[in-house]
Amino acid sequence: MDRETRAKRIADLHVFYGQNEVVEELIRAGKIDEEYTYPFVDTDDEVFEWWLVSPYLAQELKQQGEVIIDALGCHWWGRQSSGQAIYMDAAIQEIAGA
Repeated sequence: MDRETRAKRIADLHVFYGQNEVVEELIRAGKIDEEYTYPFVDTDDEVFEWWLVSPYLAQELKQQGEVIIDALGCHWWGRQSSGQAIYMDAAIQEIAGA
């Protein structure tokens, strides 16, 4: 299986739902502790999208330096790109190539 096929499979199996409104509302309501919300303030990158992901993918993305919120029994990925298929993200490609 080539890298692109593996990346598509990872995205299909481990990226569940776009959760922009959910995460933003949890932040506003104070349901996500600040320590989970802002571990990435020192980065130059901006989070454009929030995605609910599997525990496996959350761990892999953390190892890639991606923004992850682990709270309330969920794992949200703060995607720092937009406008392309998720499987094309550099972090997903890197995981697929490992």
